[in-house]
Amino acid sequence: MTTKLTSDEAIRFFNEHFPEGCSYNENYSQVAAIRSGSNGQEVNLRFQRLGNQLQFLASLYDKAPSIKEQVKIAILATLTAMEELQNASGESLLFNNATLGGSPSGGIVLAGLVIAYERVYNDLDTIDQNRLLHATESLANQIASWMDSTANPSFNALEDTVDCWRNQKFANFSVNGPILHVGGLGLYLDVLSSHASATDYPKYDVLYKYGTYVMDRWSTLDPLETMASLAIGGLVTINSGRKFFPSSGYNAYVGMGLAWLAHGIAYTGSTGVIPDCRLINDSQKINNFYRNTFDSQPDMKAYEISEPADFTGEQLKEETILAVVEQGYTRTEIDQLRSAHLDSSTGYLYTLSWNGDAAFLIALDKAVRTSGETVFLANEVNDGSSVIVAYARVGEAAAHRAMAGFAGMLQRGILTVTDGK
Repeated sequence: MTTKLTSDEAIRFFNEHFPEGCSYNENYSQVAAIRSGSNGQEVNLRFQRLGNQLQFLASLYDKAPSIKEQVKIAILATLTAMEELQNASGESLLFNNATLGGSPSGGIVLAGLVIAYERVYNDLDTIDQNRLLHATESLANQIASWMDSTANPSFNALEDTVDCWRNQKFANFSVNGPILHVGGLGLYLDVLSSHASATDYPKYDVLYKYGTYVMDRWSTLDPLETMASLAIGGLVTINSGRKFFPSSGYNAYVGMGLAWLAHGIAYTGSTGVIPDCRLINDSQKINNFYRNTFDSQPDMKAYEISEPADFTGEQLKEETILAVVEQGYTRTEIDQLRSAHLDSSTGYLYTLSWNGDAAFLIALDKAVRTSGETVFLANEVNDGSSVIVAYARVGEAAAHRAMAGFAGMLQRGILTVTDGK
């Protein structure tokens, strides 16, 4: 195994994935097309991708003095693209309608804005400072109002009886979006709140419930309670069979959201300091589930949808799908997930970097390389890249998970990445 400096590989990533870099390849992350909308992506997905981009750029900014100006230009271009996004009714996602609950994008964007405020704000001119602060406060206020609103289905379902199918618990809403939203708010409160301590925030109890209920109510734990898997979840009124099953992509986003939300439970004053909070340990239980998956599955693969209550992470079987269908649920969304991820989605787990578990990331590098989710370039025979850089070349979805992964590493002081050998 060869290690490389995280900051050096993040610079390599910037140069390959951003138009402001020196070796931009549009085929990797489609950053220019996402900014302009020319790739036809749905507006909420564009919003989410821009949030991933801003997290990465703002985290890289003060750690790459050689390209600092180019990174700042990219940050402002990303902010401009966010400001211009509107829904079909002409409402601004950033300032009026972030489609909270219908998309995980709001919390992802807020996290990026908070990091930008903390790392970049003082180097901006007054106009751009005002733009950044207005955007950050507007989105934070949207989420703070939404999280305990009776118009929010996830809040209404917080205290619902938790159902179980084949020993896998599942919440009556899709968990990842709400946890990312309140997680982004947690980061905001830690960095920008006027409260002396987290418990002074008037809605602290709501934040605490969202965070602790992930493990205490909605997760399926192993007998020792060291490993956790979460089913995707879904409202009782939604006839979707996928809600019964764990997913690498969904679980990875929940783990990231928990690591963010820890900042709203125990203030540190910085996105770069890991809070002394149980939610960090809770997030790492998801890591442990996937460490066991790597050890159990052929080629160390983690799947986008897997068998219920199976701590080996086995890929979802057709007979299990048919059993769900027999209960009256549609398989449409299951098949959509499977068709979009024909093999494995191991690299989605890079977003778990936010909980600071460096040993897990070393294991993940090996798993991603072994699973074949990489694109190494010919010249890397002599000048090899890290696995996360090679993974990010697979496509724009992979690239944006890698951006969130790099952001977590840069924020949490994970100084090296590996070639996965």
